[in-house]
Amino acid sequence: MPNPLADEARAMTDAELGEAINESYREVFNLQFQKGTRQLQNPMAMRQAKRQVARLRTILRERQLAEARGEPIEPLARVVDTEADEPEPEIEHETENQAEPDDGSPSEEA
Repeated sequence: MPNPLADEARAMTDAELGEAINESYREVFNLQFQKGTRQLQNPMAMRQAKRQVARLRTILRERQLAEARGEPIEPLARVVDTEADEPEPEIEHETENQAEPDDGSPSEEA
């Protein structure tokens, strides 16, 4: 199952990704401080913040390894945009109003 947080992170540039990692580390630090002073309202927030740091660092490392191998790095946002640009085919539904009236004459199909 695709992770929307990881998809958003893969669409970021390296500079944006580095800033997001720093922000996530600050969040973990603040949550640890709140936990120490018994002010932490949501204990799951600590776990979520740590996982976000790990997720971001993993994506950054994937890029570093791909660059070392010489593989091109294709941002996810470009792939998603090309799929969204394609128009969906229109399906024509025949309704009773669009049907030809039956005047009793033999039809062309018969």
